[in-house]
Amino acid sequence: MAISTEGRRPAPVRTRTTVRARTGGPGRTGLLLLQLSAVVAVLLTWAAVAAAGLVSSTALPGPASVFGKFPGLFSSGAYWQAVGDTLDGALTGFAVAIVVGVPLGLVTGTYAAAEQSSRLLVDVLRSFPVIALLPVFLLVLGSTPTMKATVVFLACVFPIFLQAQYGARSVTPMIAETVHSYRVPKLLRFRKVVLPSATPSIMTGLRLAATTSVLVAIGVEVLTTLPGIGHEVVNAQQGGASAQAYAYIITAGTIGYLINLLSQSAEARLLRWRPPAATE
Repeated sequence: MAISTEGRRPAPVRTRTTVRARTGGPGRTGLLLLQLSAVVAVLLTWAAVAAAGLVSSTALPGPASVFGKFPGLFSSGAYWQAVGDTLDGALTGFAVAIVVGVPLGLVTGTYAAAEQSSRLLVDVLRSFPVIALLPVFLLVLGSTPTMKATVVFLACVFPIFLQAQYGARSVTPMIAETVHSYRVPKLLRFRKVVLPSATPSIMTGLRLAATTSVLVAIGVEVLTTLPGIGHEVVNAQQGGASAQAYAYIITAGTIGYLINLLSQSAEARLLRWRPPAATE
């Protein structure tokens, strides 16, 4: 017997606006204003602490002194050379980590025997602090750009590897049984099942590793004589130019923030096929 649907209201479509209205969250403009307000509050607190003399001007110069250094730095070739040296080492190590970490993670995540046999080795290797291994790399490779890229690679490869492995293992049992029952070829199964399932996790690992690559590169430059933002921070601090040192530190933070934004944008474009609920 047919059931009449007259007089019934259609089911409401869940949209981002509907979810935001129910939760009471701010819109995009309101969120931007809240974020800017937090930044302004931090700057005002920083200026108040510096003006009150609670901390010496050598240790904490005021924001006006720090931001006043940027016009001179922007017109200086040494500033852009330092930024380029840092990005060169970070991107080189990051790229090699992608080439190594993603395939190994997919293979070990797809085949249980490979994952179980490599688990102990991976757990041991990723437990070593990368900075603690820096003296060993200095003895073996010397204070060279290759050494910096190698340290960045070791810091980035395990997050990428583990996320790729986790993504490959996230194929639901029902889909795995269906693929096995229909005897789908391995290459087709990888392209149509494993890779789409693992892509969200891989993108998460890439986003985390991208920011880590810059931080590790700067840390290596601080501890060695390699050129870059970290080396410029040390030189400015030792020369008594604390405001310039803070300007380079803010530059490093800005680079990390921009890399994170680019990673999020790339992730949103590559994962447009996901449902909105999964994306949120």
